[in-house]
Amino acid sequence: MRMYKVVGITLVALLALANCNKTNENVEVLARVENAVLTKKDVINRFPEYRMADVENQVAQWVNAELLYAAGVHAGVNKDISVVSRVEDYQKKLIGQTYLEVALGSRTGVSTKEIKDFYNAQKEMFKRHSGEALINYFNVDNKKEANKIRALLEKDAGNKKYNELFEKYGVSAIRVKEDQLQPAINKAVFGGTKRNYVGPIKLGDKYAVVEVIKRFQKGTYRSLDDVYDHIYLIIQKRKAAIQSATIIDSLKQEYLFELNTGGL
Repeated sequence: MRMYKVVGITLVALLALANCNKTNENVEVLARVENAVLTKKDVINRFPEYRMADVENQVAQWVNAELLYAAGVHAGVNKDISVVSRVEDYQKKLIGQTYLEVALGSRTGVSTKEIKDFYNAQKEMFKRHSGEALINYFNVDNKKEANKIRALLEKDAGNKKYNELFEKYGVSAIRVKEDQLQPAINKAVFGGTKRNYVGPIKLGDKYAVVEVIKRFQKGTYRSLDDVYDHIYLIIQKRKAAIQSATIIDSLKQEYLFELNTGGL
């Protein structure tokens, strides 16, 4: 019995492997298991803007799956009646679901008017039951670094170093509810002083710095812009449920169909 060992794969190693395994000008092989081949094109098709971690994970998962599949076939698992039945059931569900998605097509489109009408009719759904704030939250290892971040935050937002902060620390604005933050930060953000810059505040072995972009009082309503995507999905889901039932009913008329459950 052959033994396979999956080792850590880096992007450089993958590309090197690809260069060593060119079967022709257009096919670069990243991995093989028995007769199965994973090409660079396969990975790029799945991850058009791939990152190193995406490639590594994709290849590692593919190798593991192919090894288990090869072992299963060798052991005859693929001929087990229960396995064959489950594969057939999955295939039917996959084909049927794909057909339904295609058939739904434009039937689940949602107009801007529908979204506005839903918002106006159901506005109480979007009432704030607690205070909220839109913030930038930085979490760093030492106070000196935290002080530097706060100093840059207090400068004009057009400042180049200010803009670089968010890229460097991977920070983007988040919406938080009152009492969702650590008590010390929560008090500073939602307390009486209403400061726009909070910190550095020591939290365990870290230091937090917060920039408050905007606060929202309890009892106010989320704007249509804030909930637009949420409403879109609600309406789309409702339409999909109705149209799916309609499609199924039409298929019952088109194909031979019989149902006998009265004796159960």
